Amino acid sequence: MSPWKKRKNSLSFRLPAFFVSITVVLVGCVLFGVYYQFKARMIDEYSRMAKGATALMAEEIDPEKVDDYLNKNFKMKEYRKILKRFYALKNNYPDAIYMYVYRVTEEGGLVIFDLESEEGVEADNPGDIYELDEAFIPYKQDLMEGKEVPILTGQTEYGYVLTYMRPVFDSEGNYQCHVCVDFSMDYLHEHTLVFIFRTVLLLTVVVSLVLIWGVRAIRRNITGPINKMSKCTENFKYETEEDRLNNIAMLEEINIQKQDEIGKLYNVLMSTLKESHYYMSNLSRARHDIETKSEELDQMSATAMRDSLTHVGSKYAYEKEAEKLTAEIVEGNACFAVVMVDANNLKYVNDTCGHKEGDSYIQGCCKIVCNVYKHSPVFRVGGDEFVAVLRGDDYENRHEKMEEVRRIFMDTFQQTDKEVWERYSASVGMADYTSEDESVEQVFKRADAAMYEYKAAFKEKYGSYR
Repeated sequence: MSPWKKRKNSLSFRLPAFFVSITVVLVGCVLFGVYYQFKARMIDEYSRMAKGATALMAEEIDPEKVDDYLNKNFKMKEYRKILKRFYALKNNYPDAIYMYVYRVTEEGGLVIFDLESEEGVEADNPGDIYELDEAFIPYKQDLMEGKEVPILTGQTEYGYVLTYMRPVFDSEGNYQCHVCVDFSMDYLHEHTLVFIFRTVLLLTVVVSLVLIWGVRAIRRNITGPINKMSKCTENFKYETEEDRLNNIAMLEEINIQKQDEIGKLYNVLMSTLKESHYYMSNLSRARHDIETKSEELDQMSATAMRDSLTHVGSKYAYEKEAEKLTAEIVEGNACFAVVMVDANNLKYVNDTCGHKEGDSYIQGCCKIVCNVYKHSPVFRVGGDEFVAVLRGDDYENRHEKMEEVRRIFMDTFQQTDKEVWERYSASVGMADYTSEDESVEQVFKRADAAMYEYKAAFKEKYGSYR
């Protein structure tokens, strides 16, 4: 038999080859599945944004006045006001290239409202007829009757676009118009290509490392020990006591520590040394485990005191601080104030932009609080809630600090040129400790009540969402 055939038929070759083949197939399946899941998720996110945008547009329109919008349009103050609000809404959706209101007729889309695009395409005039895209031709009759049609995606002369048309009805249930939005999906295509490239690159590196590790593991744990024992036994001699001692010494150098069939085979040959070897090994392992557990306990204690997202004190750390403050109250030497901060509209940021941007929003709000109260500990006691315990200079200047932090949050909230998650906004309330307080909880509740009073005023002026 040739050396190649001998090697090909050996366990040392067939096991790694089988492992490599299975790994490559699995990676291919995973990549295929992840790509389509990623694409579907992106389309779903754009669809939710489209439905949200058209819902907000529909709220601005009075269905009973659609004919007036068509006939009088810019002469109506209400029409100009609605158009201005549509432009403000469009600024909150960077990927929205067109927003418009059409009444679908037999001739096509009768323009009621139309916004200029960022690419410089001028808006159509009210009353103009816009020829429907080919994708909507099969749904033309349904559109004329005000029926819901699917969200459509496809290639157009303006790029790859996702379009959603929401019907609007008057008080008697008669169809009046559609509010529509077109989202550019070119970003999705670019992002998908980048995602595929990065995923392939990452998987290539990871799979290569896994394959290298796997082949080495097979050789180290299976074929290697078998080959070592085979070569070792070929050199055994049994004529003298010294030969037998040399046999034991050679097996000991192999040092196979396994509990599988190979380990059992090795342990049969090394039964005399097994007990002493396991004793020393277990003793060393036990010492290492004790040291490791001690380090883990220290690390867990430190982790419990620190919030992992914002790196300020955790809720547990606040509870410890409250215990100290309570002790000071009992001793009669307490002097502090509690500031309660609640981030506004976090749920809206999470639902609209994603939890990654929501985390960034929380971190930005926390940074503002920490920058204002530099000399006081800050704790994150809830998903969007922070507490600052004011002492020293921060306590002495607490009223000025309160005005400062509220002003900063209002300034960032009013920066409409920034992304939603960068327009940090929070409600802030403060309460001082008085001699009548018997616990920190009483001060905390007053600060919390003051914060909610501020939040109520904020919502009354600006609404629940931005």
